[in-house]
Amino acid sequence: MTSCRPVRNLALLMQGQFVTNLGNQIFDIAMLLWIKELTGSAAIMGLAMLLTGLPEALLAPFGGRIADRFGRLRVIILSDLVSAAVVGCVLIVVLVDVEPALAITALCIGNVVLGLSASCFGPAVSALIPSLVAAAQLEKGNAAHQFSRVGGRVVGQGLGGLLFAMLGVGGAFTINALSFLASAISEFWIKVPRRQPAPAIESPNSLFKDTLAMLGRVWHEPRMRALLLLIAAFHLCLSCLPILLPYYAEHILEIADAWFGLFIATYTAGIMLGFVVAGALKPPRNRFRRIAMVSAAVGVLFGLLGATSAVIVAVICLFGVGVGIGLVIVSLMTELQLISPEEERGGIMGAAQAMGGSSLPLGMAVTGLMHDGLLHLGASHAMAVRGILSAAALIAVTATIAALTREPAQG
Repeated sequence: MTSCRPVRNLALLMQGQFVTNLGNQIFDIAMLLWIKELTGSAAIMGLAMLLTGLPEALLAPFGGRIADRFGRLRVIILSDLVSAAVVGCVLIVVLVDVEPALAITALCIGNVVLGLSASCFGPAVSALIPSLVAAAQLEKGNAAHQFSRVGGRVVGQGLGGLLFAMLGVGGAFTINALSFLASAISEFWIKVPRRQPAPAIESPNSLFKDTLAMLGRVWHEPRMRALLLLIAAFHLCLSCLPILLPYYAEHILEIADAWFGLFIATYTAGIMLGFVVAGALKPPRNRFRRIAMVSAAVGVLFGLLGATSAVIVAVICLFGVGVGIGLVIVSLMTELQLISPEEERGGIMGAAQAMGGSSLPLGMAVTGLMHDGLLHLGASHAMAVRGILSAAALIAVTATIAALTREPAQG
C-alpha cells in the first residue's frame, strides 16, 4: 500500500460526506418551505423532520451491526444509492402535482426510509475510519470527518433557502438526489486496506438479539459506558443554546434578537475550529485527561456566559464553548473507536450516534420546558436563562469529574 493511499481513501470518504450533508440540508430546508406553502401547518413540518431524525437516532445501533455483518463500505455505498432512489421517487410525486395529502404522505414515507438509511450510513462511516488511517492518525481522520460533515451542513443551510427560491422544490430535491449519487461514486473508489467482515445472512430476529447483546456488553464495560454518557452530556450542553440565545440577546445583553443568527454562526465556527485543533494536536497519552481539562473550560465558559452582560464577552464565550465541544467530540469518538472490538465497532458507533442524536432534541425540549416552567414560577427571563446556563455548566463540570475517574485505553 502506498503512503498516499490512506490520504486518498479518507479524502474520497470525506468528499462524499460533504456533498451528502450539503444536499441533505438543501432538501430539509426546501421540504420545510414547501410544506409551509402547501399546508401552512407547523405540526406537519415538525412531523416530517421527526420521521427522518427518529429512525436515524434510535435505530443506529442496529444499522451499525448491519454494517459490521455485511461490510461497512458496502453498506455506505448502498445507503447512498437507496437514499438517491427515495429522493427521486419523492421528486416524481411532487412534480406530477398530485393531491397535497398524497404528496405529504409520500414525503413522510420517504423521510422514514431516509432515516433508516442514515441509521446504517452514519455508524458505518465512523466504524470505517479506523480501517482507512493508522491509529496514530485516527484523531486527524475523525477531525476531517466531523469537519466535512458539519461543513456540508453549514453550506447547505446557507444555500437551501436561496435554491428553493431560484429552482423551486423540484430543483432542490434534484440536487439532493444527485448529491447522494455523487457521494456513492466517490465512495466506490475507496480501497479498504483491511479485510471487512464477510457478508452474512441475518434474520431480523437474530439481528435484534445480537444488537441487544452487544449493547449489554457495551453498557457493562466501564470505559465505553463513560464515553457514551459523555457524548450525551456534551450534546445536552450544546442543545440549550438554540433555544436560549434569542432570550439571552433580548433580556440579558439587551440587544436585538437579530443577533441570534450571529451567535449561532459564532459557536458553529468555534466547533469547526475545535475539529481542526483536535486534528492538529499530538495524540495524548491519556485522552480522558484531555477531555476532562476541556470539559472544565467549557463549564467555566457556560458560567461566564450567564454572568456577563457584555456582547463581546458573550461572543468570545460562545466561540470558546464551540471550540471546546468540537475538540471533545473528536476525542470521545477516537477513544471509543480505539477500545471497540473490530467486529462490533459499527454497532458501538451506532450507539454513540444514538446517544448524541437523541440527546440534542431531548435537550432542546427540556430547555424549553425549564424556561417556561421557571417563568411560571415567577422568575424573570434573565433569571431563567442564567439558571439553565448554570445547569449546562454543571453538566460540563460533572463530565470533568467523570473523565478524571477513567483510565486511558491501552495498546
